[in-house]
Amino acid sequence: MRIIKLLLLFISISINGISQIDQLNQNQVINIEQLSQNELDELNSLLQLSPEQKEQVFDIIHGVLIKNKQVQSMKLIEADKKDILARNSNAKIDMIKNVLNGKQMPLYTQYLANQVTIEGLED
Repeated sequence: MRIIKLLLLFISISINGISQIDQLNQNQVINIEQLSQNELDELNSLLQLSPEQKEQVFDIIHGVLIKNKQVQSMKLIEADKKDILARNSNAKIDMIKNVLNGKQMPLYTQYLANQVTIEGLED
């Protein structure tokens, strides 16, 4: 009888743990989606993106955020993580620049310069 009770207790704890992990993963996906949409909205208000550009920029932002989340969860030296995240950021910038037209490019370049200035003030 004790074995059955222990087995039931083990099963209920396992199910509870699995459901919490699943909920955490779902919350992370929602968080990445929201962060992607927020960044897209900011760029769209600045650059007046076309619907096609919006889709492409969202995919770029979303993909880089997912990749960055994976890098952050890896067991690497912090300096290596920073290098990878910096390369991802530079790749994102280059990919977004490839989507923009001539009028949007100077605005985006200025936006990036302002971001670097703001980040420098926060450190």
